Amino acid sequence: MPFQITVHSQDRILEVVYPPQVTTADLSEYLADVKKAITALAGEWSALVDQSQLRVMPSDVVTAMASLNAYAQLHGMKRSARVVSDAPSGLQAWRMTKRAMLNIPTRTFETRGEALQWLRNPDAD
Repeated sequence: MPFQITVHSQDRILEVVYPPQVTTADLSEYLADVKKAITALAGEWSALVDQSQLRVMPSDVVTAMASLNAYAQLHGMKRSARVVSDAPSGLQAWRMTKRAMLNIPTRTFETRGEALQWLRNPDAD
């Protein structure tokens, strides 16, 4: 199953659901598709990344995602929420965020609902 990309236009949230395993073909297609979605947003937006199905992110995927996050920040990403299933996944998401050198608010959550609430209510921090 490839990546699922959804744009919530009203909230200006770009939502991505990772597959349980990432293939090279899936990754290439995803990078092209998500960059198109980012360009179409044209302005500030937030990211919701559901990594709860993905147990281990191969190093080449971490590198690609770190680069993508840096690109996203330069193209309007103002907040980033990640949904993870366990502590090791959360640590992996944190490492990727640090590698991308993001300077925007970024948090990990256990549920999609919590992540969406945080993205939709930035003043609630």
